[in-house]
Amino acid sequence: MSGSSLSRRASGGVEPTVFLAVVSPITVGLVAAVAALTLFAGGHIVLAIILGALTWIGRVFLARVIARRVRALPRRIDPFALREPWRFFVRDAIQARNRFADGLSDAVDGPLRDRLVEIGERIDAGVEHCWEVAQKGQQLTDARRKIDIDRLRRELSGLSEEDPRRSSVDAQIASHDRVEAREVATREQLEQLDVRLDEAVVRAIELGTRAGEIDEVSAAGEAVDAVVGELEALRAGLDDVQAIR
Repeated sequence: MSGSSLSRRASGGVEPTVFLAVVSPITVGLVAAVAALTLFAGGHIVLAIILGALTWIGRVFLARVIARRVRALPRRIDPFALREPWRFFVRDAIQARNRFADGLSDAVDGPLRDRLVEIGERIDAGVEHCWEVAQKGQQLTDARRKIDIDRLRRELSGLSEEDPRRSSVDAQIASHDRVEAREVATREQLEQLDVRLDEAVVRAIELGTRAGEIDEVSAAGEAVDAVVGELEALRAGLDDVQAIR
């Protein structure tokens, strides 16, 4: 069981950050220091207890505020945390989003710009899904590389048909081939969706900059929606990837 799971259980559902603030040595030290200073300054023991309790409450309140602000921060997408080709797909999606944002900054206020803002929100979602799919793809690559397929094939070629070890080696080779097939399929799908997202973004920017009809922009938005929907479906289809690592 992970440390965070233990924290959640021990705190009866309290956020891990807050639970750690409650029991941390820093909090205990602060409370003890405040109580000691109060007594040293001639304060009554009741006052020391009250001030210590207020210090503890303040520390917990601060932890809750920090936890909320951290959760409110946008998720950081870092393509350089991945290796190629997964890095390329994420970087390309980010570049498409940035191009759209640049084009949106030139659009004048009105219904057309409002529609473009909605499209931009969907593009943001598409970048998130692309990032999540690419991470899963990287996990598939890592899982495949952990299986020494060349060694297994050499080992298999040296075994007779009756050798009981063949079934184990065969199973490992089959596992490698399944992971590889899924990795290739994921890469090809993500590559196609990346290209389609680029095309849809370029079309939306073009219509926005030349003040196209709202129906035309909506059609471009539908193209973006379609790509984002497929990216989301691809991500959902990879939810079990963590289990095969």
